[in-house]
Amino acid sequence: MNSLFKNNYEDVKPLALKLRPQSLNEFIGQEKLLGENGILRKLIENQNISNSIFYGPPGCGKTTLGEIISKSINSNFESLNATTASLDDLRAVVERAKQNIEFYGKKTILFLDEIHRFNKKQQDALLSYCENGVVILIGATTENPYYTLNNALLSRVMIFEFKSLERKDIEIILKNGIEKLGMKEVPQAVIECILDISQGDSRIALNYLELYKNSCTGLDSEEILELFKERKSSYHKEEDKYNLISAMIKSMRGSDPDAAVYWLGRLLSGGEDPRYIARRIVIHASEDIGMANPEAMLVANSAMQASERIGMPEIRIVLAQAVIYLSISTKSNSCYMAINKAMEDIEKGDLENAPLHISNSAVGYKYPHDYKDNFVIQDYSLKKREYYIPGDNRNERLINEKLKKLWGRK
Repeated sequence: MNSLFKNNYEDVKPLALKLRPQSLNEFIGQEKLLGENGILRKLIENQNISNSIFYGPPGCGKTTLGEIISKSINSNFESLNATTASLDDLRAVVERAKQNIEFYGKKTILFLDEIHRFNKKQQDALLSYCENGVVILIGATTENPYYTLNNALLSRVMIFEFKSLERKDIEIILKNGIEKLGMKEVPQAVIECILDISQGDSRIALNYLELYKNSCTGLDSEEILELFKERKSSYHKEEDKYNLISAMIKSMRGSDPDAAVYWLGRLLSGGEDPRYIARRIVIHASEDIGMANPEAMLVANSAMQASERIGMPEIRIVLAQAVIYLSISTKSNSCYMAINKAMEDIEKGDLENAPLHISNSAVGYKYPHDYKDNFVIQDYSLKKREYYIPGDNRNERLINEKLKKLWGRK
Protein backbone atom coordinates (compact mmCIF):
# COMPACT_ATOMS: atom_id res chain seq x y z
CA MET A 1 0.00 0.00 0.00
CA ASN A 2 1.61 3.29 -1.12
CA SER A 3 1.79 6.15 1.36
CA LEU A 4 -0.63 8.40 -0.54
CA PHE A 5 -3.36 5.75 -0.61
CA LYS A 6 -2.69 4.89 3.03
CA ASN A 7 -3.06 8.52 4.12
CA ASN A 8 -6.25 8.97 2.10
CA TYR A 9 -7.68 5.74 3.45
CA GLU A 10 -7.00 6.85 7.03
CA ASP A 11 -9.00 10.00 6.34
CA VAL A 12 -12.08 8.18 5.03
CA LYS A 13 -12.03 5.21 7.40
CA PRO A 14 -15.21 4.86 9.52
CA LEU A 15 -14.83 6.09 13.09
CA ALA A 16 -15.36 2.56 14.41
CA LEU A 17 -12.19 1.45 12.60
CA LYS A 18 -10.19 4.51 13.66
CA LEU A 19 -10.99 3.80 17.31
CA ARG A 20 -10.44 0.04 17.17
CA PRO A 21 -8.34 -0.94 20.24
CA GLN A 22 -4.80 -2.09 19.57
CA SER A 23 -4.13 -3.87 22.88
CA LEU A 24 -5.92 -5.63 25.72
CA ASN A 25 -5.48 -2.57 27.92
CA GLU A 26 -7.38 -0.47 25.40
CA PHE A 27 -10.21 -2.99 25.07
CA ILE A 28 -13.50 -1.84 26.61
CA GLY A 29 -16.05 -4.28 28.04
CA GLN A 30 -16.17 -8.09 28.48
CA GLU A 31 -14.75 -7.81 32.00
CA LYS A 32 -15.52 -11.44 32.82
CA LEU A 33 -13.34 -12.65 29.93
CA LEU A 34 -10.77 -9.89 29.59
CA GLY A 35 -10.67 -8.14 32.97
CA GLU A 36 -7.66 -8.35 35.23
CA ASN A 37 -8.50 -11.93 36.25
CA GLY A 38 -10.34 -12.92 33.07
CA ILE A 39 -9.56 -16.42 31.84
CA LEU A 40 -9.25 -15.37 28.20
CA ARG A 41 -6.91 -12.53 29.10
CA LYS A 42 -4.65 -14.97 30.99
CA LEU A 43 -4.56 -17.36 28.03
CA ILE A 44 -3.59 -14.55 25.65
CA GLU A 45 -0.96 -13.07 27.98
CA ASN A 46 0.54 -16.53 28.58
CA GLN A 47 0.61 -17.25 24.82
CA ASN A 48 -1.61 -20.27 25.43
CA ILE A 49 -4.53 -19.53 23.13
CA SER A 50 -6.05 -22.71 21.68
CA ASN A 51 -8.81 -23.49 19.18
CA SER A 52 -11.65 -21.18 20.23
CA ILE A 53 -15.04 -19.83 19.25
CA PHE A 54 -15.99 -16.25 20.11
CA TYR A 55 -19.78 -16.16 20.29
CA GLY A 56 -21.85 -13.04 20.84
CA PRO A 57 -23.92 -10.23 19.31
CA PRO A 58 -22.56 -7.76 16.74
CA GLY A 59 -20.35 -4.90 17.90
CA CYS A 60 -19.21 -6.52 21.15
CA GLY A 61 -15.52 -6.86 20.24
CA LYS A 62 -15.04 -10.35 18.76
CA THR A 63 -13.20 -9.29 15.61
CA THR A 64 -11.30 -6.57 17.46
CA LEU A 65 -10.02 -9.12 19.96
CA GLY A 66 -8.94 -11.37 17.10
CA GLU A 67 -6.75 -8.56 15.77
CA ILE A 68 -5.37 -7.84 19.24
CA ILE A 69 -4.45 -11.51 19.61
CA SER A 70 -2.58 -11.31 16.30
CA LYS A 71 -0.41 -8.56 17.79
CA SER A 72 -0.06 -10.17 21.23
CA ILE A 73 0.93 -13.70 20.32
CA ASN A 74 4.13 -14.65 18.54
CA SER A 75 2.37 -16.38 15.66
CA ASN A 76 1.53 -15.81 12.05
CA PHE A 77 -2.01 -14.44 11.63
CA GLU A 78 -4.47 -15.22 8.84
CA SER A 79 -8.01 -13.93 8.49
CA LEU A 80 -10.94 -15.24 6.45
CA ASN A 81 -14.66 -14.48 6.34
CA ALA A 82 -16.84 -17.57 6.02
CA THR A 83 -19.42 -15.70 3.94
CA THR A 84 -16.96 -15.46 1.05
CA ALA A 85 -14.17 -17.97 1.79
CA SER A 86 -13.99 -21.23 -0.16
CA LEU A 87 -12.24 -24.51 0.55
CA ASP A 88 -9.46 -23.37 -1.78
CA ASP A 89 -8.98 -20.25 0.38
CA LEU A 90 -8.78 -22.47 3.44
CA ARG A 91 -6.25 -24.79 1.80
CA ALA A 92 -4.10 -21.81 0.79
CA VAL A 93 -4.00 -20.66 4.42
CA VAL A 94 -3.03 -24.17 5.52
CA GLU A 95 -0.21 -24.32 2.97
CA ARG A 96 1.20 -21.02 4.23
CA ALA A 97 0.83 -22.28 7.79
CA LYS A 98 2.85 -25.40 6.99
CA GLN A 99 5.60 -23.26 5.47
CA ASN A 100 5.68 -21.02 8.53
CA ILE A 101 6.15 -24.07 10.75
CA GLU A 102 8.82 -25.56 8.47
CA PHE A 103 10.89 -22.42 7.81
CA TYR A 104 10.26 -20.21 10.82
CA GLY A 105 8.97 -22.56 13.54
CA LYS A 106 5.92 -20.32 14.02
CA LYS A 107 2.34 -21.41 14.44
CA THR A 108 -0.50 -19.79 12.50
CA ILE A 109 -3.70 -18.39 14.00
CA LEU A 110 -6.66 -18.47 11.62
CA PHE A 111 -9.35 -15.95 12.52
CA LEU A 112 -12.54 -17.08 10.77
CA ASP A 113 -15.33 -14.53 10.98
CA GLU A 114 -18.98 -15.65 10.56
CA ILE A 115 -17.89 -19.26 11.07
CA HIS A 116 -21.51 -20.40 11.28
CA ARG A 117 -21.77 -19.72 7.53
CA PHE A 118 -19.45 -22.66 6.78
CA ASN A 119 -21.37 -25.73 5.60
CA LYS A 120 -20.76 -29.26 6.91
CA LYS A 121 -18.13 -30.08 4.28
CA GLN A 122 -16.20 -26.90 5.05
CA GLN A 123 -16.45 -27.48 8.80
CA ASP A 124 -15.17 -31.05 8.36
CA ALA A 125 -12.16 -29.76 6.43
CA LEU A 126 -11.54 -27.15 9.11
CA LEU A 127 -11.70 -29.86 11.77
CA SER A 128 -8.89 -31.89 10.21
CA TYR A 129 -6.59 -28.86 10.09
CA CYS A 130 -7.32 -27.98 13.72
CA GLU A 131 -6.75 -31.54 14.87
CA ASN A 132 -3.28 -31.86 13.35
CA GLY A 133 -2.18 -28.53 14.81
CA VAL A 134 -1.39 -26.84 11.51
CA VAL A 135 -3.55 -23.86 12.48
CA ILE A 136 -5.04 -22.51 15.69
CA LEU A 137 -8.64 -21.63 14.94
CA ILE A 138 -10.41 -18.60 16.35
CA GLY A 139 -13.94 -18.55 14.97
CA ALA A 140 -16.33 -15.65 15.50
CA THR A 141 -20.10 -15.98 15.26
CA THR A 142 -23.29 -14.19 16.24
CA GLU A 143 -25.20 -17.51 16.21
CA ASN A 144 -25.24 -20.05 19.03
CA PRO A 145 -22.40 -22.44 18.09
CA TYR A 146 -24.16 -25.38 19.77
CA TYR A 147 -26.79 -25.13 17.03
CA THR A 148 -24.70 -24.08 14.04
CA LEU A 149 -21.42 -26.01 14.34
CA ASN A 150 -20.71 -29.74 13.98
CA ASN A 151 -20.46 -31.67 17.24
CA ALA A 152 -17.03 -32.93 16.20
CA LEU A 153 -15.76 -29.37 15.79
CA LEU A 154 -17.43 -28.23 19.02
CA SER A 155 -15.66 -30.97 20.96
CA ARG A 156 -12.27 -29.57 19.92
CA VAL A 157 -12.73 -25.89 20.69
CA MET A 158 -13.15 -23.67 23.73
CA ILE A 159 -16.26 -21.50 23.55
CA PHE A 160 -16.17 -17.96 24.94
CA GLU A 161 -19.47 -16.11 25.09
CA PHE A 162 -19.31 -12.35 24.58
CA LYS A 163 -22.09 -10.15 25.91
CA SER A 164 -23.55 -6.96 24.48
CA LEU A 165 -21.56 -4.01 25.78
CA GLU A 166 -23.02 -2.32 28.83
CA ARG A 167 -24.38 1.19 28.60
CA LYS A 168 -21.40 2.54 30.58
CA ASP A 169 -19.02 0.88 28.12
CA ILE A 170 -20.73 2.52 25.14
CA GLU A 171 -20.57 5.88 26.94
CA ILE A 172 -16.79 5.54 27.27
CA ILE A 173 -16.51 4.60 23.58
CA LEU A 174 -18.64 7.60 22.59
CA LYS A 175 -16.47 9.90 24.70
CA ASN A 176 -13.38 8.61 22.89
CA GLY A 177 -15.17 9.11 19.58
CA ILE A 178 -16.09 12.70 20.42
CA GLU A 179 -12.43 13.43 21.17
CA LYS A 180 -11.28 11.68 17.99
CA LEU A 181 -13.68 13.74 15.89
CA GLY A 182 -12.53 16.96 17.57
CA MET A 183 -16.04 17.84 18.68
CA LYS A 184 -16.36 20.31 21.55
CA GLU A 185 -19.72 19.13 22.86
CA VAL A 186 -22.58 16.77 22.06
CA PRO A 187 -25.95 17.38 23.77
CA GLN A 188 -26.69 14.75 26.42
CA ALA A 189 -30.09 14.10 24.82
CA VAL A 190 -28.32 13.06 21.60
CA ILE A 191 -25.92 10.81 23.52
CA GLU A 192 -28.83 9.15 25.38
CA CYS A 193 -30.64 8.57 22.11
CA ILE A 194 -27.55 6.99 20.54
CA LEU A 195 -27.16 4.76 23.59
CA ASP A 196 -30.77 3.60 23.21
CA ILE A 197 -30.38 2.92 19.49
CA SER A 198 -27.06 1.06 19.79
CA GLN A 199 -28.30 -1.46 22.40
CA GLY A 200 -24.78 -2.56 23.25
CA ASP A 201 -23.35 -2.43 19.72
CA SER A 202 -20.30 -0.15 19.70
CA ARG A 203 -20.14 -0.02 15.91
CA ILE A 204 -23.68 1.34 15.64
CA ALA A 205 -23.03 3.87 18.41
CA LEU A 206 -19.97 5.27 16.63
CA ASN A 207 -21.71 5.28 13.26
CA TYR A 208 -24.48 7.43 14.71
CA LEU A 209 -22.01 9.72 16.40
CA GLU A 210 -20.27 10.22 13.06
CA LEU A 211 -23.64 10.77 11.39
CA TYR A 212 -24.45 13.41 14.01
CA LYS A 213 -21.19 15.26 13.32
CA ASN A 214 -21.71 15.16 9.54
CA SER A 215 -25.28 16.45 9.94
CA CYS A 216 -24.43 19.36 12.23
CA THR A 217 -23.64 21.70 9.34
CA GLY A 218 -27.10 21.45 7.78
CA LEU A 219 -29.37 20.68 10.73
CA ASP A 220 -29.59 21.85 14.32
CA SER A 221 -29.39 19.44 17.25
CA GLU A 222 -33.16 19.31 17.72
CA GLU A 223 -33.76 18.30 14.10
CA ILE A 224 -31.06 15.63 14.26
CA LEU A 225 -32.46 14.33 17.54
CA GLU A 226 -35.90 14.04 15.97
CA LEU A 227 -34.45 11.98 13.13
CA PHE A 228 -32.63 9.74 15.60
CA LYS A 229 -35.79 9.22 17.65
CA GLU A 230 -37.66 8.09 14.54
CA ARG A 231 -34.84 5.67 13.80
CA LYS A 232 -34.91 4.43 17.39
CA SER A 233 -38.61 3.60 17.23
CA SER A 234 -38.23 1.51 14.06
CA TYR A 235 -34.85 -0.08 14.73
CA HIS A 236 -34.73 -3.89 14.54
CA LYS A 237 -31.68 -5.34 16.24
CA GLU A 238 -30.39 -8.67 17.50
CA GLU A 239 -32.24 -7.93 20.74
CA ASP A 240 -35.55 -7.91 18.82
CA LYS A 241 -34.78 -11.38 17.52
CA TYR A 242 -34.71 -12.86 21.01
CA ASN A 243 -37.82 -10.96 22.08
CA LEU A 244 -39.75 -12.20 19.03
CA ILE A 245 -38.58 -15.82 19.32
CA SER A 246 -39.51 -15.72 23.01
CA ALA A 247 -42.98 -14.42 22.09
CA MET A 248 -43.44 -17.22 19.54
CA ILE A 249 -42.36 -19.95 21.96
CA LYS A 250 -44.53 -18.61 24.79
CA SER A 251 -47.51 -18.40 22.41
CA MET A 252 -47.03 -22.05 21.42
CA ARG A 253 -46.66 -23.01 25.08
CA GLY A 254 -49.87 -21.12 25.80
CA SER A 255 -51.71 -23.01 22.99
CA ASP A 256 -52.45 -19.86 20.93
CA PRO A 257 -51.75 -20.82 17.28
CA ASP A 258 -52.79 -17.42 15.90
CA ALA A 259 -50.35 -15.45 18.07
CA ALA A 260 -47.61 -18.02 17.43
CA VAL A 261 -48.03 -17.72 13.65
CA TYR A 262 -47.99 -13.93 13.90
CA TRP A 263 -44.65 -13.95 15.76
CA LEU A 264 -43.33 -16.50 13.26
CA GLY A 265 -44.29 -14.07 10.49
CA ARG A 266 -42.55 -11.22 12.27
CA LEU A 267 -39.35 -13.25 12.52
CA LEU A 268 -39.42 -14.28 8.86
CA SER A 269 -40.30 -10.81 7.57
CA GLY A 270 -37.43 -9.44 9.64
CA GLY A 271 -35.02 -11.72 7.77
CA GLU A 272 -34.42 -14.30 10.51
CA ASP A 273 -32.77 -17.54 9.37
CA PRO A 274 -35.55 -20.20 9.08
CA ARG A 275 -33.08 -22.80 10.33
CA TYR A 276 -32.70 -20.93 13.62
CA ILE A 277 -36.48 -20.78 14.02
CA ALA A 278 -36.79 -24.50 13.21
CA ARG A 279 -34.23 -25.41 15.86
CA ARG A 280 -36.19 -23.51 18.49
CA ILE A 281 -39.37 -25.31 17.42
CA VAL A 282 -37.64 -28.68 17.95
CA ILE A 283 -36.57 -27.64 21.46
CA HIS A 284 -40.14 -26.58 22.24
CA ALA A 285 -41.44 -29.98 21.10
CA SER A 286 -39.50 -31.70 23.90
CA GLU A 287 -39.50 -28.98 26.54
CA ASP A 288 -43.21 -28.16 26.49
CA ILE A 289 -44.93 -31.17 24.88
CA GLY A 290 -42.70 -34.20 25.31
CA MET A 291 -44.49 -37.39 26.28
CA ALA A 292 -47.93 -35.77 26.11
CA ASN A 293 -47.62 -36.10 22.34
CA PRO A 294 -44.38 -37.70 21.10
CA GLU A 295 -45.45 -37.07 17.48
CA ALA A 296 -44.78 -33.37 18.05
CA MET A 297 -41.05 -34.13 17.95
CA LEU A 298 -41.45 -35.88 14.58
CA VAL A 299 -43.30 -32.90 13.14
CA ALA A 300 -40.75 -30.43 14.53
CA ASN A 301 -37.77 -32.47 13.37
CA SER A 302 -39.27 -32.78 9.87
CA ALA A 303 -39.62 -29.00 9.77
CA MET A 304 -35.99 -28.59 10.82
CA GLN A 305 -34.80 -30.99 8.11
CA ALA A 306 -36.92 -29.14 5.56
CA SER A 307 -35.36 -25.83 6.62
CA GLU A 308 -31.96 -27.20 5.57
CA ARG A 309 -33.26 -27.93 2.05
CA ILE A 310 -35.95 -25.34 1.38
CA GLY A 311 -35.52 -21.59 1.58
CA MET A 312 -37.86 -18.64 1.65
CA PRO A 313 -40.60 -18.10 0.73
CA GLU A 314 -41.77 -21.75 0.69
CA ILE A 315 -40.28 -22.76 4.05
CA ARG A 316 -42.66 -20.35 5.77
CA ILE A 317 -45.52 -22.80 5.05
CA VAL A 318 -43.65 -25.75 6.57
CA LEU A 319 -42.73 -23.76 9.67
CA ALA A 320 -46.29 -22.50 10.02
CA GLN A 321 -47.61 -26.07 9.98
CA ALA A 322 -45.16 -27.08 12.71
CA VAL A 323 -45.95 -24.01 14.81
CA ILE A 324 -49.71 -24.58 14.55
CA TYR A 325 -49.42 -28.30 15.31
CA LEU A 326 -47.28 -27.68 18.38
CA SER A 327 -49.53 -24.86 19.53
CA ILE A 328 -52.68 -26.99 19.57
CA SER A 329 -50.90 -30.06 20.99
CA THR A 330 -51.39 -31.21 24.57
CA LYS A 331 -48.61 -29.81 26.78
CA SER A 332 -46.29 -31.39 29.33
CA ASN A 333 -42.88 -30.34 30.65
CA SER A 334 -42.20 -33.68 32.36
CA CYS A 335 -39.15 -34.49 30.19
CA TYR A 336 -37.71 -31.02 30.79
CA MET A 337 -38.18 -31.37 34.56
CA ALA A 338 -36.77 -34.93 34.58
CA ILE A 339 -33.42 -34.06 32.98
CA ASN A 340 -33.11 -30.88 35.05
CA LYS A 341 -33.54 -32.86 38.29
CA ALA A 342 -31.04 -35.49 37.16
CA MET A 343 -28.44 -32.89 36.16
CA GLU A 344 -28.96 -31.02 39.42
CA ASP A 345 -28.21 -34.18 41.45
CA ILE A 346 -25.15 -34.92 39.33
CA GLU A 347 -23.81 -31.40 39.81
CA LYS A 348 -24.27 -31.86 43.56
CA GLY A 349 -21.95 -34.87 43.44
CA ASP A 350 -24.29 -37.83 42.86
CA LEU A 351 -21.84 -39.77 40.68
CA GLU A 352 -22.83 -43.41 40.96
CA ASN A 353 -20.85 -46.05 39.09
CA ALA A 354 -22.85 -48.26 36.76
CA PRO A 355 -23.84 -51.52 38.56
CA LEU A 356 -21.79 -54.47 37.35
CA HIS A 357 -24.73 -56.34 35.82
CA ILE A 358 -25.61 -53.46 33.46
CA SER A 359 -22.07 -52.25 32.81
CA ASN A 360 -20.00 -53.27 29.81
CA SER A 361 -19.08 -56.59 31.44
CA ALA A 362 -22.78 -57.28 32.14
CA VAL A 363 -22.17 -60.04 34.70
CA GLY A 364 -25.55 -61.24 35.97
CA TYR A 365 -27.57 -59.13 33.53
CA LYS A 366 -31.15 -60.31 32.93
CA TYR A 367 -32.19 -59.87 29.29
CA PRO A 368 -35.77 -58.50 29.44
CA HIS A 369 -36.82 -60.17 26.16
CA ASP A 370 -36.25 -63.58 27.76
CA TYR A 371 -39.10 -62.88 30.18
CA LYS A 372 -42.87 -62.56 29.97
CA ASP A 373 -44.07 -59.25 28.53
CA ASN A 374 -40.40 -58.40 27.80
CA PHE A 375 -39.90 -57.23 31.36
CA VAL A 376 -38.01 -58.37 34.45
CA ILE A 377 -37.39 -56.58 37.72
CA GLN A 378 -33.72 -55.74 38.32
CA ASP A 379 -31.79 -52.74 39.55
CA TYR A 380 -30.71 -50.29 36.87
CA SER A 381 -29.15 -47.99 39.48
CA LEU A 382 -28.18 -48.63 43.09
CA LYS A 383 -30.10 -45.59 44.28
CA LYS A 384 -33.82 -45.43 43.63
CA ARG A 385 -34.66 -42.29 41.70
CA GLU A 386 -37.86 -40.76 40.36
CA TYR A 387 -37.02 -38.04 37.87
CA TYR A 388 -39.75 -38.61 35.32
CA ILE A 389 -43.12 -37.63 36.80
CA PRO A 390 -45.81 -38.15 34.13
CA GLY A 391 -48.01 -35.14 33.44
CA ASP A 392 -51.77 -35.06 33.87
CA ASN A 393 -52.80 -35.72 30.27
CA ARG A 394 -54.31 -38.68 28.44
CA ASN A 395 -51.06 -40.11 27.10
CA GLU A 396 -49.05 -39.70 30.31
CA ARG A 397 -51.86 -41.01 32.50
CA LEU A 398 -51.47 -44.28 30.59
CA ILE A 399 -47.71 -44.09 31.07
CA ASN A 400 -48.22 -43.50 34.79
CA GLU A 401 -50.39 -46.59 35.09
CA LYS A 402 -47.71 -48.63 33.34
CA LEU A 403 -45.00 -47.37 35.69
CA LYS A 404 -47.17 -48.24 38.69
CA LYS A 405 -47.63 -51.77 37.36
CA LEU A 406 -43.96 -52.31 36.48
CA TRP A 407 -42.20 -50.53 39.31
CA GLY A 408 -44.83 -50.08 42.00
CA ARG A 409 -44.81 -46.32 41.76
CA LYS A 410 -47.41 -44.53 43.83
